[in-house]
Parts: sequence; structure tokens; C-alpha cells
Amino acid sequence: MSFGMGDARKRPGIFDSFRAAMTPPPLPEDDGLPIKPPGPVTAATVLAMLAGLVFLVIGGFSLLTTDDQLNTAVAAYNDQISSCTTQFQGIGAAVVVPAGASEDVTRAATTCQGMTVLTDETISAAKTQNIIISAVIAVIGVIALAGGWFLRTGVRWSRLAVGGAVVISVILTMAFKESNLLTLVATLLMIIAVMLCFVGKGAVYFARLKARRAG
Repeated sequence: MSFGMGDARKRPGIFDSFRAAMTPPPLPEDDGLPIKPPGPVTAATVLAMLAGLVFLVIGGFSLLTTDDQLNTAVAAYNDQISSCTTQFQGIGAAVVVPAGASEDVTRAATTCQGMTVLTDETISAAKTQNIIISAVIAVIGVIALAGGWFLRTGVRWSRLAVGGAVVISVILTMAFKESNLLTLVATLLMIIAVMLCFVGKGAVYFARLKARRAG
């Protein structure tokens, strides 16, 4: 039995559909009139700048409140050490687990065994790390804001800037686990903004501007 006809009607695969979506349609004839940004590029501008504002506010706020955050964290850690000392006679190797302790008590004792006394060097290193991470978050915001602002004018590097902000955000999340709901949503907005500029009318807009500059 032949399946030739069935093969001819085979549906395109997911990669075929992706390639088709990423391939911009033929460029229209250049009429010499100003090229206005289409709706998707305008939407991408708004999304990228909104995401950039979120990152800039979070990073800037964290930088300004670094000392307060650190003092709060140190105080909470020292309170936990005091609790361990009261309940288990100390931390680290000094922990004494009561005989017949419940699972919850044993779990708490294990946590206390993994604790150490904070030194000035440890606190200083934590502060430096927080400053660096906060600064990177703020920089992501600046890049996204700048890239988003110039998306509407079709500047060549604007799409790459927003895409770069996405890459830095993902690396920061994977390397330092520094993310929250706001930064995750902001990253998603930037991804959508980049996609809107590389497919459909957005891709045509940037291609037309590139062709005009080349001409």
C-alpha cells in the first residue's frame, strides 16, 4: 500500500513554522516617505521601558538600602545563634541534640550545626556582593530603558541592547538566584519586546530602515 499522498499532505513541523515566522516578508517599495513604527514596535518600546524601570527601581532601592538590609540580616542571624545556644548549647560542633528529639527538633539542630559566628570579613564580603548585584540589576534597567527608547526610531543596536539585558538578567538569576516575581515578569516583558521586533511587522520595520540607510 502506498502512502505517497499522505506524505504529500504532511503538516509542517514546529521548526518549519518557527523558520517561517522568523523570515520577514518581502520589503515593500521604498516610497521615500518617513517610515513610521508599526504597532508591534510601539508595544515593544512600552514593554522594554516598563521592564527597565522595574529593574532600575529595584536595583537603585537595593543600593540605597544596602546598610539597612545588611544590619537586619545580621541581627536576624545573631538572634538565630542565640536561639541555638539556648536550645542546643551552641552552634556548629557545640550543638547537643536531646535524646529522643522529634523530627522538627532534629531538623533545627542540623541547621544550628551548619552555622558559624559572623566575622567582619564575612559581613564585608556580603555587603560587597549585595552592592555588585544591585548595581548589575540597575544597569540592566538602564540598558532596557535606553534600548526601549530607541526601538521606536529603529536604531540598529536597540534590539540587541534589549536582548542583552535579557541575557544578563537570566545569567544573574542562574548564577546568584537573585530574582523575584517583579524581575521575572520584567524579564518576560523584555523577551516579548525583543520578539515583537524580530518577527512580523517589527522585523519589516527594521529591515526597511536598514535598506534605506544602505541606499
